[in-house]
Amino acid sequence: MRGRYVLTSTCIFTGCLNLTQSLRGMLEDRERATFVDEDGERWEGLVNTSHGCVEGFHPYLQKRSLQPNDIIWLTLQEDGSVALEAAVARPPQQVSKHRLPRVEAEKATVEEEQVPVRARMQASESRSVRITPYPRTVMYPQEGADPPMPAYVRELAQLGFSSSHDGAFHVFRAHLGRRSLGVVMGRYGDTEASALAQQRESNELPFAAWVVSESGREAARSEMLRHRLAMVTPEGLTALSRLSRMFPVGAIDVERFLNGGKLDLAAVDTLGKEVASWVGERAEFSTILIALSEIHPQQVFLLEDLAENLVEAGIGREVLVRILDVLSGPPFLLLRKLSPGEYTSRESVDESLKKIVTYAGALRDRLSVPV
Repeated sequence: MRGRYVLTSTCIFTGCLNLTQSLRGMLEDRERATFVDEDGERWEGLVNTSHGCVEGFHPYLQKRSLQPNDIIWLTLQEDGSVALEAAVARPPQQVSKHRLPRVEAEKATVEEEQVPVRARMQASESRSVRITPYPRTVMYPQEGADPPMPAYVRELAQLGFSSSHDGAFHVFRAHLGRRSLGVVMGRYGDTEASALAQQRESNELPFAAWVVSESGREAARSEMLRHRLAMVTPEGLTALSRLSRMFPVGAIDVERFLNGGKLDLAAVDTLGKEVASWVGERAEFSTILIALSEIHPQQVFLLEDLAENLVEAGIGREVLVRILDVLSGPPFLLLRKLSPGEYTSRESVDESLKKIVTYAGALRDRLSVPV
């Protein structure tokens, strides 16, 4: 049995492969599976049927430097293992030439230790060395320096917030067009709940939040409820910031969490699942484009023929029809609908994507021209 798997950005981010029809057939009812890569190296994967995926592919994806839309061929072998074969091979990252190899460094150290101690003492006595003390600011940089910026300030700045601080309090604001979002925050243990609530009223802000670690949530819960404070955990903010590098999330999502009373790992995990479904829709679009690349220009094909080839990818008829309609209209104009369920390809997918790139570049240049 042999199947083709198209990687998505979710696969790269989570290190998991979705249980497509071909993978389900290969793995049957197993809880663990063995995968063998091109070099004969064996990898153990956990079959998570509740989430519909196979976990544990991070090392393999990093080893092959695989990216979204790359293809992996999966082949079931006689011993029950599954052979992996990446259709795209990328060279491994090269070590910087400026870095001294460890062996040479150790060799230099040994050679230095082999020089007689007397010879080194004579060499040191034969020259005069003037010692200039370091400035106090270099030896004691912490004296007179500003306190370090809390990590949550940097995370919120990446999510589109500007900040100002007064003592232990930080006021964050994000401009959202016709309205703005404001929240005052302080660390649990450094600020009192009542003082945070007072800062919220004096600054006329809709939200006040205590920054509490995941392990300290229960201890702070009663005080937060009494003073109507939202809970923000540094771990949750870090996860949200990491998620924003994969998908555009920002201040609106933070406002949604604050309305719900908490921004922690559990809340961000819920958003992550929503993002995974959105990214999955983009992956479906890519998979259909790859399938269409096998159709020659001006070739007539039926919807059913294409649907049959996409069953293994888990793409249903309804999704396929919706995406084909998008590809039939602007700006793609890749397909032409002849009759219900019948299409023709105006040009190759490669040529169509080149024209889209040109169109997007021209539009971007037009937008960048000052008015």
